[in-house]
Amino acid sequence: MKVTTLVQQNMVEHIWIHLHIFTKDRHRTHNIPIENLIGPGVIINVKNKAAANVDYQVSIDDLKQWESMYDQIPKNAIVIMNSGWHERYPNASLVFNTDSPTDSSTFHFPAWHEDTIEWLISERSVNVVGVDTPSTDFGQTKTFAVHISLGKANISGAENVANLDAIPESGSMIFVAVTKIYDGSGGPARIFATVPIKDTSFGYTYGPIFVLFLSALCIFIPLLAHLYHRTR
Repeated sequence: MKVTTLVQQNMVEHIWIHLHIFTKDRHRTHNIPIENLIGPGVIINVKNKAAANVDYQVSIDDLKQWESMYDQIPKNAIVIMNSGWHERYPNASLVFNTDSPTDSSTFHFPAWHEDTIEWLISERSVNVVGVDTPSTDFGQTKTFAVHISLGKANISGAENVANLDAIPESGSMIFVAVTKIYDGSGGPARIFATVPIKDTSFGYTYGPIFVLFLSALCIFIPLLAHLYHRTR
């Protein structure tokens, strides 16, 4: 006779690649509308700028440069910064760019500028804003203004997103499969994308691409996320 064993699992909400949505009276993890977790992919490539300035914050000009190449950011987009930071994982000192990865005052990594987020909120329609670094706020933030702005606007933030070089800067569809934690302020997520692979008389057909954003980093990010959020 086969016996099934139930296993109790405990985990931190803000771990691995994950969403954060913790503003009072806004969405909780379990009641985010599914349509808010799907959208056209907009990948903002700032790798050269981040290489020159580890505290770089994505600017409105970066978004306008993307639009000059690909047209206006589409409605309900999932907009993710690609700083090339994935190359630093799993070394915590490189990810947080410090010899003291348990001391948040020493962190240096790129993310979004709060003015850019406010522009996205007021001028465009976005479902999720993401980064390939530990936080949507840059390492030296003292106010976490990006977190606050996104939370007030009911926009989820995705952190530690990997493998962004595997999808085009424009043209993909991104899906954020977040763990449905009741009354959660966030949760681990598996993010994947589809890209057009064939132009037919009926338009583009889409196929899956091997962007298992989570899988490449999931072994190592628990430590990094724990260190980061413990100090916040």
